[in-house]
Amino acid sequence: MRSIQTKFIALILSCVLLSAGVIGGAGILNAQRVVDGDSARVMNLLCEGKALELDALLSRIEQSVKTLSVYTLDELESMDRLKTDPGYVGRYTQKLESVAVNAANNTEGALAVYVRFNPEFTPPTSGLLWSKTERSGSFQQLTPTDLSSFSPSDTEHVGWYYIPVKNGQAMWMEPYYNQNLNVQMISYVIPLYRQGETVGVVGMDINFDVIERMLEGIRIYDSGYAFLADNQGVIMYHQDLAMGTAMGSVDKSLRPLVEELGNGTSGSTLYSYEGSGVKKELAFRTLRNGMHLAVTAPVNEINAGRNRLILQNCVALLLICCLSVGLTAVFTRRLVRPLKELNTAAKKIAEGDLSVTISTQTKDEVGTLADSFQKTVEHLQQYISYINGLAYRDAMTGVKNKTAYQEAERLMEDRMRTGRPEFAVVVLDINGLKYINDTYGHDFGDMLIVDACRLICKTFKHSPVYRIGGDEFAVILENDDLKSYPVLLEDFEKGMAEHNQTARPDSHLSIARGIAVYNSQSDLVFANVFKRADDAMYQNKAAIKAREKHRSETP
Repeated sequence: MRSIQTKFIALILSCVLLSAGVIGGAGILNAQRVVDGDSARVMNLLCEGKALELDALLSRIEQSVKTLSVYTLDELESMDRLKTDPGYVGRYTQKLESVAVNAANNTEGALAVYVRFNPEFTPPTSGLLWSKTERSGSFQQLTPTDLSSFSPSDTEHVGWYYIPVKNGQAMWMEPYYNQNLNVQMISYVIPLYRQGETVGVVGMDINFDVIERMLEGIRIYDSGYAFLADNQGVIMYHQDLAMGTAMGSVDKSLRPLVEELGNGTSGSTLYSYEGSGVKKELAFRTLRNGMHLAVTAPVNEINAGRNRLILQNCVALLLICCLSVGLTAVFTRRLVRPLKELNTAAKKIAEGDLSVTISTQTKDEVGTLADSFQKTVEHLQQYISYINGLAYRDAMTGVKNKTAYQEAERLMEDRMRTGRPEFAVVVLDINGLKYINDTYGHDFGDMLIVDACRLICKTFKHSPVYRIGGDEFAVILENDDLKSYPVLLEDFEKGMAEHNQTARPDSHLSIARGIAVYNSQSDLVFANVFKRADDAMYQNKAAIKAREKHRSETP
């Protein structure tokens, strides 16, 4: 006959083993869920961040061409003179040359810039073409391509003119190889129209190396890398495959991936595929020029951390069970209370509640277990906070990042659908950042961004500030800041002027800003408000440039 003590010890021992199993199982499941989620989050954050960097580069190029196109149309006196007055065409072209060359010189990777007029009513070589004859050389004036020598259907030679005109919109052309410079190039072209008639096109050829250099620096895990492809799965850049290679022809297991790229889907999960017999996962984002940036890594590297953590949890669980068996008989009564507490905490963690506190202070193995368990919870809390910080906080400036801005945009649109919120959006863009980077180095450029962010936060200290691009910030104003935004904008200008009085040339601030107040009658989505603020910012940027130009020309 077993004694009560034996039965009690057996009961306590069973509870210990059960508690250890619940705690360990919850830890393993939670660790697996957290690490799997972290892997997807890390790859998607990396892909998102690099896509934003590439989009920022493409946006700067587009802005240069857009500025030139606006200037070209503004300087055009009339379509009749363009059609009938050869002398005017020559003077008009000469007026555009300095602006075009200046735009090309201030655009990263630019190899050529051109403005071509409609060959239907101007000479077939009318317009201008300035191009580099060497990669590191300066821009030289060349004779434009004779459009009359090629059929409009000859996309290889004159597609850069006829395709944008036919589509009626600005567009990125497919990369092509320039034999004269021995480089791959990509072009951005904007068709020009006046009173429903085609004036011509404005375009710029960009060295594809500027994109390749950004991609070459992307590494994740041990052997992960990034590549670039179009909607048909044709390689634009890959560390192992040549440009123009169709992924589906390299390995049939990649064909589902080609379909996925064509669908353009992307999100918080990872896409699984098999390449050259190796299981891989990737995250990808669609760039503003229609290409797809993908970040890929082998599954065994992605899961290495998770497997180590699970193994560690299993070993720890085994050790805990062994210790519990030896100590239960001696410390039966002391174990009852802490085991209940641990069991309760384990259930909370299994339910996803990490806000648990272990009060056990005994100086034995159970106390050590409780302390380790508390530290594990604290480490998980810190790790989740760290991940959230990566996801929603800009590392350089400390303000909220593009991901946080998108979340704020979503929440505001929910409010717009259910009511009439009162808010405004301020868009700010740092002028001259490229010049600082090129002249003094990126460290000074980073300091300029931090100084600009500090001034923005100081001015709009009661409103959330977001860094939504390399040199672009957004602020959402509500309540008192919304009511007093004219005063805040004046304070912003004063603060910038005060900063510049004592600032060195490399830290001189010039920030364009635009604001738009939400109008429930016309703004159907949040993006409408942002678009108006962004347009106002570009108008302010143009005004600043005009003032600076006038100041520099005035003796």
